[in-house]
Amino acid sequence: MKKSIESYNAFGKDKPVAEQSQYHMNCAEVLLRAANDTYELKIPEESFRMLQGFGAGFYSERTCGAFSGSLAALGALYTEERPSDQAKMTRVAKLLVEEFEKEFGSLDCDYIKKHHRDEVEACNPVKLRAGQVFDRVVAALEKE
Repeated sequence: MKKSIESYNAFGKDKPVAEQSQYHMNCAEVLLRAANDTYELKIPEESFRMLQGFGAGFYSERTCGAFSGSLAALGALYTEERPSDQAKMTRVAKLLVEEFEKEFGSLDCDYIKKHHRDEVEACNPVKLRAGQVFDRVVAALEKE
C-alpha cells in the first residue's frame, strides 16, 4: 500500500501552489484508493466521492479519516453478499480498532494530529502508518 499512498499524497503537487488544495485527497480517500489499487477491489471511481465527508475526523476532529477509509476498504474486501452472518466483518472491524489504537493511541483525529502529524508533511506520515496497519490486519485475517 505504501507506493499507492505516496502517490495519492503527492497528487496535485505538480500544479501551481495556489491550485494544489483543489487536488488534495483527505486521509479517508487516500486509504480507500490505496487499498483499492493494492488489493484490486474494483471500487468505481464515483464511489470515492462518498469519503469526502470523512476527512479531518468528519471535519470536527472526531474519528480519524485514515481509520474510516481503512474500515470502508476492509468492508469492500471482506463483507459477504447478503444474506450474511457478518461474523468476518465484525472480526475485521474489531481487529482494525485494536491495531489502530495500538499504533496511534487513539482513533480520534484530534489526538492523532497532536501526537503524530508532521509540521511539514501534515498527515501524510499518518496515512502511511495507517496503510501499514491495514496490511497487518489483512495479513492476520489471511492467517486465520
